[in-house]
Amino acid sequence: MSELIVVGFEDTEQADRALNELVRLTKEHLIDLEDAVVAIRSPDGTVRIKQSVNLVGLGAAQGGLSGALWGSLVGLLFLNPLLGFA
Repeated sequence: MSELIVVGFEDTEQADRALNELVRLTKEHLIDLEDAVVAIRSPDGTVRIKQSVNLVGLGAAQGGLSGALWGSLVGLLFLNPLLGFA
């Protein structure tokens, strides 16, 4: 079961220390952390986000592998490339 936990800090350094500690605990297999985000709001209202897991690269790799698998399967089933050798 997944849980969402939100913690607010007054200082960005405290948030970074907490994120580093979570990553350390994950490496020691004491907790199972899927993702952690530090959201920093500047005085002018803009929000900057720091993630512990690069989801863009992970999604691209997963999509590429999935596409290669399905493309190979459809090619083997319908195009029958083995008949070209005969």
